[in-house]
Amino acid sequence: MRSIMDEAIRNTGRMMWTIIVLVSLLCLVNYLDRVVISFAIEPIRRDFGVDNTGFGLAMTLFAAGAITINLISGLLLDRFGVRVIWLAGLLVWTAAMFMLGVVEYWWLFLVFRVGLGLGEGVNFPAMNRAIRDWVPPQHASKVTAACLIGVPGAFLIGGPLFGWLISEIGWRNTFKILSAAGFVLMLAILIFYRNPMTTSKNSDSGTSAEGSWLGLLKDPTLLATSWSFFGFGVILYFGLTWIPGYFEQTFGESLSTIGWFSTLPWGLAIILMQLVGWWSDARHRRSGDSRTSRVFFILVFQLLAAGCFIPLAFVTTPWWAVAWLTLGIGCSMAPNAPYYSIISDLYRERTGAATGIMITFFSASGLLMPVTVGLLTDLNGSFAAAFILMASIVASGAVGMFLFAKPDSVPQRT
Repeated sequence: MRSIMDEAIRNTGRMMWTIIVLVSLLCLVNYLDRVVISFAIEPIRRDFGVDNTGFGLAMTLFAAGAITINLISGLLLDRFGVRVIWLAGLLVWTAAMFMLGVVEYWWLFLVFRVGLGLGEGVNFPAMNRAIRDWVPPQHASKVTAACLIGVPGAFLIGGPLFGWLISEIGWRNTFKILSAAGFVLMLAILIFYRNPMTTSKNSDSGTSAEGSWLGLLKDPTLLATSWSFFGFGVILYFGLTWIPGYFEQTFGESLSTIGWFSTLPWGLAIILMQLVGWWSDARHRRSGDSRTSRVFFILVFQLLAAGCFIPLAFVTTPWWAVAWLTLGIGCSMAPNAPYYSIISDLYRERTGAATGIMITFFSASGLLMPVTVGLLTDLNGSFAAAFILMASIVASGAVGMFLFAKPDSVPQRT
């Protein structure tokens, strides 16, 4: 009996490292697709003859595709397990990325941008369900932080990488290289990832599933966490879409200088994410209390992030802007892992569905925030109003976590 238990522990440990490697690489590749599109704006516009409004539509349709699948993928993950849904999502992503580098008509480019969002929208719910299936709760946050290192990592290396690749081989071939990377990851998941033998798959009727969904949608802890994650997305999508434009329009900085500026927030984010992930798990092991070990870090670091974005409305030199922006993005991303750990702590058998709800809020920030920042800057002639709005949203999420996120009063969702 002991040998069987020892073997089970070894299998769990091996799969935990498999998940870390696969998910961190998948996050890296998925977010590189967001970096490459920002560096390929001008050549894509020239090839298809579209203006900024048309290109903005392509960005929006990606987010629309992701929102469409977030909730559905969560339900499917709980029903069928991670492996098959993950593979299906990655297959769609790989095919869409390849076709984006091939199509000659703008309307087809838009169609495959939706497809790219559909494929990518599966990733984070699948990640959290896989961690729930294989990783003990006392290690969930640091494992999640390790998995998510690919997100800031993509921003850290993507600029220099794609600036060179696009100039050397063109944007179409660069897209095809990313597609090939997705195909390799799909094969790796097919070969190395397995669902646990004890994975709970909800085979109940649609009525019972609907009841679970309604219960989740009425849960104040989940809704508060999701709204705070919307604020997290507001900061992340600003960093993704507007950092070059902010420094260029406000301070007249060159793109080469901006490239160096843009790496600093993501370097800090990588460090803080790992530290907070480990610290969160250490507190969880001691107390078993999700409010002090998960909610606490979200509350503190998002308030710090909001405080860092307010001075950006008033700075007059690029160096102060770099400092506050680096601290703001770094603090906002620091509690990334505890968001997911709250879900896996509380909703053990509905992890996919609950994560799908939270990620839908995140995707909504990607749909709304880039165009909102553009509108505010056009109306006011500066980024000041946008910074105040972002700080207000992030602060409201932190206040919501303090008032409504009370995980110890939430029964385990089964």
